[in-house]
Amino acid sequence: MVFFTVSTSLHETACVVQASGELDYGNAPVFRDEMTKVWEAEAPPTVVIDVTALTFCDSTGVAELIVSLRQSRTLGTRLVLVGVHGTLERILTITGLRSAFELSPSVEEALREM
Repeated sequence: MVFFTVSTSLHETACVVQASGELDYGNAPVFRDEMTKVWEAEAPPTVVIDVTALTFCDSTGVAELIVSLRQSRTLGTRLVLVGVHGTLERILTITGLRSAFELSPSVEEALREM
């Protein structure tokens, strides 16, 4: 089994979701469940998804991030991806999706920009 964890914490009026390990086909349901909890709760004005600790992200993982982006737009919630690097950065750049997401280098900076 491939290592993957996801956790959520509140920071004032923002929800920070931290994902680490491999966000792939096998682990996407864990991420989806966590994001469903975020969206079904009283969604805060800002949701930060910290992917700094991701070691891999495949097309299924990217699809889950797109689902989150769409949900944030439906709810009028600001969504920020933090720490995009490696495979995920290449996929977002090649597909043209990089410009669809608001990106920030750190959680602190994303929260400062609220």
